[in-house]
Amino acid sequence: MTWPGPAQPGAGLCSKCRHRRAVGNRRGSRFTLCMRSVEDPRFPRYPVLPVLHCSGYEERPPDAWEALDDPDGRTGRNG
Repeated sequence: MTWPGPAQPGAGLCSKCRHRRAVGNRRGSRFTLCMRSVEDPRFPRYPVLPVLHCSGYEERPPDAWEALDDPDGRTGRNG
């Protein structure tokens, strides 16, 4: 499940961050997963939105939106 482009309502910085991954579940809920949390425990796996300040924020290039969002709602790990 993905949000088209960077316009996830109410996500703050996460909506444009290169480390955001849109994930979903079978019931249709959608979540913002911070991929920085995989390597660095200072970052929450599922941040409380909207995120207004983040030391790990890096703007995602506009052409990279669809490549990192998994249409099946998986995060690339066993789950």
